Amino acid sequence: MSARQILPIATPDLISYAHLSYFLSILYTDKDALRWVYSNYIQLYVRHWSEGSMVDYYTQNPEIHQVPPLSGAPRLTRDVVNRWSPSFTEFARRSIQDGFYVIAFVDDYDIPGTVAYQNRSNAHGLMINGFDDDSRKFHVSAYLTNQSYGQTLVGYDEMEKAYQGVGSKPFFYTDYVFLYQLNEFVKSRYPFQLPWVMEQLEDYLYAKPSNRRMIAFEETSDLPPTWGIETFDWIIRESERQLAGESFLDHRPFYVLWEHKKMMNRRLAYMEQQGYFAFSGEAAAEYRAVEQTAMLVRNLKFKHMVSADDRYMAQLIDGLKALKSAEALVIERMLEEYRRSLRADEENARRVEQV
Repeated sequence: MSARQILPIATPDLISYAHLSYFLSILYTDKDALRWVYSNYIQLYVRHWSEGSMVDYYTQNPEIHQVPPLSGAPRLTRDVVNRWSPSFTEFARRSIQDGFYVIAFVDDYDIPGTVAYQNRSNAHGLMINGFDDDSRKFHVSAYLTNQSYGQTLVGYDEMEKAYQGVGSKPFFYTDYVFLYQLNEFVKSRYPFQLPWVMEQLEDYLYAKPSNRRMIAFEETSDLPPTWGIETFDWIIRESERQLAGESFLDHRPFYVLWEHKKMMNRRLAYMEQQGYFAFSGEAAAEYRAVEQTAMLVRNLKFKHMVSADDRYMAQLIDGLKALKSAEALVIERMLEEYRRSLRADEENARRVEQV
């Protein structure tokens, strides 16, 4: 007897990286989980390795840490999966029937629609959220043409070959299979964390090292990260080096910067709609302008990539400097509005006590 089952997903605000978009596409289907989402993704940092750097969000990820709405999500090695079910196709089907989304690393050479399809071997993560036995296809989220996040269908045989095309390598990130499912009990009890939002904003504005809070969980690194608003300084330096012909910086840091501002505006609207906190109309308007400038800077990067015209790179560098200044001013305004609100609440509480 054939079967068909599709678990719900939604397009999240952040799609710059697979380690963000897949699990967030699950969380965005649930109003309880959104309280956790919009309480986070404020602090940025640049992770540095000897071979390169990466602009990312300093928020826990279920591949490594516990994320409350997905609390208890299993992480399995390929050897464990293979011992339980030599057929990955059957493993994925059964997992979905049990209500689990499946995230695994596969060889994109065998995944239709990806840049590497029938072109080159490339181990990359994807998420399976559904299957259809009649068509013998999985419903999949992946990074497709132009490395853009999207949904597609992948045949059972293609998926099996793609999964088996990535070998087992203990403790390497491609060796793990993740099963995600919303934890109904935990997510329902998680509140929106307004003080934590403001603390992250302060860390971001003053480039404070947020890893001091998670030192027991963090891997050691020979190269210290670049924190918060100083991310702009690193991107500016690398852009200037590219302009001088000394290095190359791809588009992803610019995309992350723009998504960061877009996410912030979604957060401000969410906070006001849910009654958690409302910033002034002036602050909200200023941050919308910050997002627009970030989008213009991102577009200048794309124009330079297509044309190699260094005028775009020079404009981009000027835009980054202006963007940093504008964002610093509006965040300082937002923090002061929050502090003023706290002082007013304290004063009102004192008056009540005196009555």
